[in-house]
Amino acid sequence: MNKLFIALLTVHILCGSISLLSAFSALSVTKGQTWHRRFGRCFFYGMSGVFATAIPMALIKDNLFLFLIAIFSYYLALTGWRYAKNTSGEPRRIDWVVSGVMMLISLLMIIAGCLKWSAGGYQATVLLVFGAIGASISFSDFQLYRRGGPRDNERIIKHFTAMIGATIAAVTAFLVTNVHMQPAIILWLGPTVLLVPVIYWWRSKVKKWVSVPPRS
Repeated sequence: MNKLFIALLTVHILCGSISLLSAFSALSVTKGQTWHRRFGRCFFYGMSGVFATAIPMALIKDNLFLFLIAIFSYYLALTGWRYAKNTSGEPRRIDWVVSGVMMLISLLMIIAGCLKWSAGGYQATVLLVFGAIGASISFSDFQLYRRGGPRDNERIIKHFTAMIGATIAAVTAFLVTNVHMQPAIILWLGPTVLLVPVIYWWRSKVKKWVSVPPRS
């Protein structure tokens, strides 16, 4: 079992490195162009590898905290990828299922955070914050699907928001693994606090470029 864990960890680190490099590369080139799409594809595949290795690693270590965080992080990458690939904007069954799973996982994160609260430590706060974010995003996705899915720049906004969220998750994972400082919650929530305002700034810029057409 120890050898299996080491093998999974090796692949996990490799995929995480690919994700980080690809994310920053995708942000550095013109959006929508060939290299942006290529780097985005590498980022998504890298995050898929991170998820595929994180789940069995969390199960081997019996670590519910990392199990929930892994699902939360991958949800952002997967929905961001779906918003990019599904150019029609019309939600498919997989979109409904994925958002439904994330809603359940978000509720489980909030419950776990409440149960851990009395014991103290950073995990309770992280679970509550990420659980609330996950519930908000998945609920927003549900509302959008009920209206027929995103259109035009609305789809671009959702794609960017989810992918930046996944990038924040990747940066957070890198920091908590490689940087040692106290309190640890600074590493867990610092990237979110610093980069979420960037998402809202960019969203406001896109909305000014092209107005989202009203729905009937």
